[in-house]
Amino acid sequence: MATITESVEIKLPADKVFAYTTEAGSWPRWQSMLPEAEQTSPGKVGVGTTFKGLVRLMGLTMKWTAEVTQYEPNKSWAKTITSGSIVNKEGLFCEPSEIGTRFTLTYDMNVGGFMKLSSPMIVRAMRKETKTSVGNLKRLLEGQSTSP
Repeated sequence: MATITESVEIKLPADKVFAYTTEAGSWPRWQSMLPEAEQTSPGKVGVGTTFKGLVRLMGLTMKWTAEVTQYEPNKSWAKTITSGSIVNKEGLFCEPSEIGTRFTLTYDMNVGGFMKLSSPMIVRAMRKETKTSVGNLKRLLEGQSTSP
């Protein structure tokens, strides 16, 4: 298992950052590795909510499904994402900071099956994508906050 963690400071309150980052429709806008994402269960997001979509990594496009396993409004959530033999436990954390919110995204990756041989390359690609994604999120949200 490999752990990936990236953080960024965003000049918005935690509730705004949390609401945006837990909305499946927003994920393809700031996570380039997710060309498609949608909530598949009805109602508000909470423990048990399910999602599906596509992930594009290292030239491969794969389907994924996910289920929320922990949820604390405006603070944190966790979900388990399954894509073939790759299982990711994702955590998202929003903490108040001096300038607004400290946003942290973590993945605990477990690569199995035939993909296990490619595990070091997959982890490297995920680290790069995660760093890019939190940077995209900052630019997108701070750009929105200064729009008229």
